[in-house]
Amino acid sequence: MTPPYDRPADPTIRRWGRPALFLVPVAWAAALLAVMRPDIIRGRDEVPFELKWLVYDESDLAALALRGANAHMGRLPGLPAEPEWADPPDVAARLDHPPRDYTDRYYLEYPTATVPLFRLGYLFAPAGPIVPPAVADAQHFGVAFFEPRNDAERAIWGHLRRAVRVHVLLMAAALIGLMAVLARGYSDGPRPAVWLCVLPGAVFFSLNRFDVVPALATAVGFLCLGRGRPGWSGAFFAVGALLKLYPVLFAPVILRYLGFANGARWLTGAAAVGLAGVGLSTAFLGWEPTVGPVLVQLSRPLEERSWTLYGTLLPTALGHSGWGRLAILGAVVLAALVTRPTDLAGVLRRCGLVLAVFVMLAVFWSPQWVVWFLPLTVPLAAQRRWVGWAAAALDLANYFSFPVLFWILWSRLDESAARPLASVMIVVRGGLWLWLAVGLARDEWRATRGGRWAS
Repeated sequence: MTPPYDRPADPTIRRWGRPALFLVPVAWAAALLAVMRPDIIRGRDEVPFELKWLVYDESDLAALALRGANAHMGRLPGLPAEPEWADPPDVAARLDHPPRDYTDRYYLEYPTATVPLFRLGYLFAPAGPIVPPAVADAQHFGVAFFEPRNDAERAIWGHLRRAVRVHVLLMAAALIGLMAVLARGYSDGPRPAVWLCVLPGAVFFSLNRFDVVPALATAVGFLCLGRGRPGWSGAFFAVGALLKLYPVLFAPVILRYLGFANGARWLTGAAAVGLAGVGLSTAFLGWEPTVGPVLVQLSRPLEERSWTLYGTLLPTALGHSGWGRLAILGAVVLAALVTRPTDLAGVLRRCGLVLAVFVMLAVFWSPQWVVWFLPLTVPLAAQRRWVGWAAAALDLANYFSFPVLFWILWSRLDESAARPLASVMIVVRGGLWLWLAVGLARDEWRATRGGRWAS
């Protein structure tokens, strides 16, 4: 049964027109590249009030550039822990010390399928050691804000800067691709609320991270699912999971929806791509470098200094209990499988519920999670206005927390004011995630029982 839509089309698209929306990532990418200094990674110092951080995060982009540089030089991932925190003076001291050897492994906190993505910025870089060990094995913060002192150091940072520029352009293209897929719609119905893709958080975290790429693969997977191509759907979900693990959470709900025959086709497509990805990584890098970054993700301890919900809304003991969190998440997944989703909207609602619980239980905070939800919330917001409001509020809350609070306000406010404000934002974000989760569960319960839909 397909629930009735409470509005015929998304009014924002009707008022602005789709071309205007698609220009937003282009304009944001242009602004981002404009505030980057032409000689190093760091943003321009002359930008007033550190407003550069409203569009540009040189720290995280430097991390991705470092991962790509290490891969370009033929090094293997698998370092079990991130390098120690480094400020620019620490990087300078490393560069001034006598040269040392590279470590056996470099730090990669993402699955190895991301390595080709990070290497795209070095297609025209010369072969060999383009960055010395003092930079290759440094923590990314110091590298991002370091200012080269001579021509040799400027050449090193030039490679990193070009990689950052290429990455930003690629991520802008990926966001436009995601918007195009969502604008087309997974199935017949009202126009999706694509305006959610151009809110500040969505654009900022798309261009300054890489999460928009697995989000794009996930959206194409849902598109294939809605168009009756389960094998291709499974293949694209596998692509997303090879880049970020979270699309795996959607598999039980999708299989419950498809049934045996189509579910087998979906699994075949997913297994073919997944095994091919792992096989290629193992062939080129080896087994330990392939599984090492995944184990880093799965075994991360509670980061008590991070802005998670633990200690504020959730008990800290739960954050230290991997089995406890797994039991809660497993119970939610099982609850989503008790009945079969009646339509694709039901699949999206149940996947959104599972993902919301997953991020609330996470032992670290990543504001770019708002990008993960776009393939789910954009179509659902066309049916239910409250989904659009909840997704927009989450976008703005995460964007205010980072970069506004973290980068700009934290250095301008007294600690007595900054820390309570951070705690307030933790409560706000937790409340918004809970609103989204409970609302999706309520809507799905009503839909499966023929309840009345109202805005």
